[in-house]
Amino acid sequence: MNWALIMAGGSGTRFWPASRKALPKQFLKLWGGKTLIEETCSRIRALVPKQRLEVFVQADKVAWVAKHLKVSRNQIVGEPLGRNTAPCAIWAALRILKKDPDAVLAILPADHFIGKPKQFQSALNAAYVVASKTGQPVTLGIQPDSPHTGYGYLEMQKRLLTQNGFAVYGLKRFHEKPDAKKAAAYVKSKKFLWNAGIFIWKASELVKCAENYLPETVKILRQIVEQNIQGKKLESLFSRVQSISIDYGLMEPLRGKILTIPVAVDWNDVGSWSTLAKLLAMDKLENVFQGDVVALRSRRNFVRAFDRPIAMVGVENMVVVDTGDVLLVCPKSETESIRDVVGEFQKRGLGKHL
Repeated sequence: MNWALIMAGGSGTRFWPASRKALPKQFLKLWGGKTLIEETCSRIRALVPKQRLEVFVQADKVAWVAKHLKVSRNQIVGEPLGRNTAPCAIWAALRILKKDPDAVLAILPADHFIGKPKQFQSALNAAYVVASKTGQPVTLGIQPDSPHTGYGYLEMQKRLLTQNGFAVYGLKRFHEKPDAKKAAAYVKSKKFLWNAGIFIWKASELVKCAENYLPETVKILRQIVEQNIQGKKLESLFSRVQSISIDYGLMEPLRGKILTIPVAVDWNDVGSWSTLAKLLAMDKLENVFQGDVVALRSRRNFVRAFDRPIAMVGVENMVVVDTGDVLLVCPKSETESIRDVVGEFQKRGLGKHL
């Protein structure tokens, strides 16, 4: 049967000051009336019923997720520590295999934008079928529309088959985020896709792979699952787990044995305020305003007001985010540096604003 793992343990520091330890990016309403994690769950509901959903979050977010996603607390795992994505996937697969030995698991980040959800559902359905038939991991690769340097890339091999109208290719290898010259060459070759971090795999095959390449991690997580370990002992055991991504821990050792399905679903990882601005409706001067904003002779700005008006005169290419207790003012070109500001706040003893 189809199962899904929603990974929602990130901190989202690039969306500070709206994203905080108490309410990270994936729990924010950045557009519309739903949070990012609610959007993610809604997209897969047609393929995965609510009872076959597993959600991994920071330990103090379990109650929030249960309330807002309306799922049983038994389906939510509160990670006591951050250990990247591979341990999360292995832990979920071990839990699911106790209920369904034939489970096929989709592993999905909680905080992405997908503008064409119907097409995404069709591609995901095809991936479930292929993963079930072949036993091989399948990743959905995004067809690039620009030589983006902020994403990792997937290098395709030859076309192997077609499933539900989607071409399925062998995956040659994963590539790190490239410089501008290399990214341009990737896109020009038409052999590369953006890596969205979306994987579909039989849970049993995922665990077999992990037993080969991350045996100590499997040993610890199996003990946690089989003994239903909680509290301080869970934290102690999980602290011994290697922190490693799915890409490095599970996919890299399987080079040449992975499949990929190219998709064009208007995908974006919504990595920063400036990225978000590009996804939302703009006025005639390319401004995006959320809340009460008055702007004169101002262009290409993103402004998110809180409970007071924001006035702008002659301002261009800026991000302004007001949360009531913090005001962020930043050129769009510097939004990647917001992480540095978070670090500086911590150094100065201003942690209450984080």
